[in-house]
Amino acid sequence: MNKFVKVLLWIVGIIGAAVVLFLIPGAGKQPELEIAKEFDLNPLVKLVTIGPFDLSITKATVYLMAATFVCVVLAIVVSRSIKPVPGRFQITMEALYGLARDGIVGSVMKTGQDTWFPYIGAVFFFILISNLIGLLPLPLGEPTSYFPYRTFTYYTATANLWVTLGLALCTFVFTHYAGIRKNGPYRYVKNWAPASAPPVLKQVIWFIHAISEIFRLISLSVRLFANMLAGHAILAVFFAMALLFQSYLAAVALQGFSVTIYLFEIFVAFIQAFIFAILSAVYIGGALDQDH
Repeated sequence: MNKFVKVLLWIVGIIGAAVVLFLIPGAGKQPELEIAKEFDLNPLVKLVTIGPFDLSITKATVYLMAATFVCVVLAIVVSRSIKPVPGRFQITMEALYGLARDGIVGSVMKTGQDTWFPYIGAVFFFILISNLIGLLPLPLGEPTSYFPYRTFTYYTATANLWVTLGLALCTFVFTHYAGIRKNGPYRYVKNWAPASAPPVLKQVIWFIHAISEIFRLISLSVRLFANMLAGHAILAVFFAMALLFQSYLAAVALQGFSVTIYLFEIFVAFIQAFIFAILSAVYIGGALDQDH
């Protein structure tokens, strides 16, 4: 059988399968799906409320604890499995460590690299692991009318604005702490405006820089939150559409697209962790070395 006949048979088989899937009737009643409910943080374990803070355990809490647990276990395993001749796992970990050490901290920070690498490296690995864990379905979804039990769902802690804001606040605090510790409070704040600028412009520049510090905090948190939320929302939409369309052909096609998006989300998980870490390094490095 020559190559042309094999290709022709594959084409005929695919078309035949598509026709069969198109002719098979749907499941009947369309389920009622609300994508927004996938991102509701209803309590899984109800705990006490202290003032405005509800200490109940939600799926965001579960994903945060899972990411923390994986980070701790990974650190222990790596520290105890270092060999003179590395295997694949050690090579992968060394590559990620080198990326954080040289590709992020070493490439943007002139001074303070040894001091601030532990924080920036920890942020990089925590966000990366948190993003990747968010691509694993866990039985934390809300019950529905057609399935009264918790369903498997995709969620990530970094799709919660409070989580990303907390991470951004750490960078914000450490940035100003580093700048004040090295330059002193007065000199650090004074250097927000260049010494060579005219007095009137110097005040305007200082005010703009002060406002930009707040926007750094907002942009750093919202960027990570929005990207991770959007990716998971798109995945949820494709999974929901596969159920809503009363056609097995449409379901198979939509699942094919969802697999493509899923693979792209793995890439996004790395990129967003890298961006957050390198911006943190840029901000801390800029506070240490105030060059105008």
